[in-house]
Amino acid sequence: MKWQKFFEIRTYFPKGIMARTLTLIILPLLLSQILTGYIFYKRHWKNISNQSAAVFAANVLTIMDLKEDDKTPEEFSELQKLVKKNYSMDINFFEGEKIQDKKKTKRLSLLSLRYVKKFLNNNIKYPYTISASEETNLLQVKIQYPNGVLEINSSLKSIFSKTIYIFLFWVIGSVIIFIVITIPFAKSQIDSIKKLTYALECAGRGEEIKDYNPTGPIQVKEAGKAFLKTYNRIQRYLKSRTNMLSGISHDLKTPLTRMKLELEFCDDKNLQFALLNDIEDMEKMINSYLDYAKGNIPEASQKTNITALIKNTARKLNKGNYDIKINAKKNFFATVRPSSFERAIANIITNAIRYSKKKILIDIKQTDDNIAIFIEDNGKGIPENRRDEMLKPFTRLENSRNTSTGGVGLGLAIVQEIIHQHGGEIFLLDGKKLGGLLVKIEIPLK
Repeated sequence: MKWQKFFEIRTYFPKGIMARTLTLIILPLLLSQILTGYIFYKRHWKNISNQSAAVFAANVLTIMDLKEDDKTPEEFSELQKLVKKNYSMDINFFEGEKIQDKKKTKRLSLLSLRYVKKFLNNNIKYPYTISASEETNLLQVKIQYPNGVLEINSSLKSIFSKTIYIFLFWVIGSVIIFIVITIPFAKSQIDSIKKLTYALECAGRGEEIKDYNPTGPIQVKEAGKAFLKTYNRIQRYLKSRTNMLSGISHDLKTPLTRMKLELEFCDDKNLQFALLNDIEDMEKMINSYLDYAKGNIPEASQKTNITALIKNTARKLNKGNYDIKINAKKNFFATVRPSSFERAIANIITNAIRYSKKKILIDIKQTDDNIAIFIEDNGKGIPENRRDEMLKPFTRLENSRNTSTGGVGLGLAIVQEIIHQHGGEIFLLDGKKLGGLLVKIEIPLK
């Protein structure tokens, strides 16, 4: 249900392995750094700032008590020396002046001023302003007396600990350093998985695997080695089967050739004609079986214009007697073995031409990550309950549509074999536009 996905972590988790790896590594690090920062702020920096603010506020209040009585210039000068000596502060009194607009305090020192204000607000009866400048390291308090302004200047270090900057630099810097180190390492591990995935895709398409050497973590390396062993065993089996079939083909064709020669001396022309037809049928069956069993002739895959390939194939097969209409909004490209794929398309179009009523419609579209090819005719079609069976080798029905390879029931089976080798699928459906058979082919768009 949709509301359940809202509470599932995987809904918000990255999909790619690289992003997931970095998330699993960096997220705990960030959380731990944030937690450490919070503890540092609550247990250390906040307490130190609070204590420093209390001391500074107490010094300001003491200076105000000493200044409470009117003092002569000589007495105020002595007070300045005393404050400088005991509190490391500079004080000035500007008689007859009023406090101007205070400067805005920025950055982290504003937090420290908050603690100072908390103490001063409860003890100072006169209006005052307080400001700080990290650039000049100046902390300034101005107090409005009835006859003037008392200015108290101190070092910002008296209330503000710059260890917070060091800590923030460490928190942020360590995360950045960790990311810089982690990304190349994670990428190298993921590259080994990508190489294995590519090798698997090549094997699935029946292509030769070149220059694949298992690398990466031991688990990925072992998986790669196991895959290569399996792939090599399959290749040896296919080669052995092909050689065996080639031998069988030679052995069977030799006696058939002798039988043809012997029939040339047969006086019974009717018998001769019948036996020659049987021999030709046997040769077709042998050739069709070999064609199916051997699969496709080894051919390199390449990026191919599927739209142009289908148009050229249809033009070659159409002798001008059929209405073949092709709908494609643009040229679609996919990585295929051109000759093999053209053979599959030609097989389907040939069947459509043979069993249609001179009208064929071909649509080429993109669906998600696939190229979808729809070949529809206005013929009789294939019953729905027999369609899966018609894709199997050596399956024939009366007036069936899979007899384009010589009438032994291998036409659609060969097509399916080729499409599967390209990582695609084939479906036999009811035609909605022309009412006959609709053959749908899907191959990956890449």
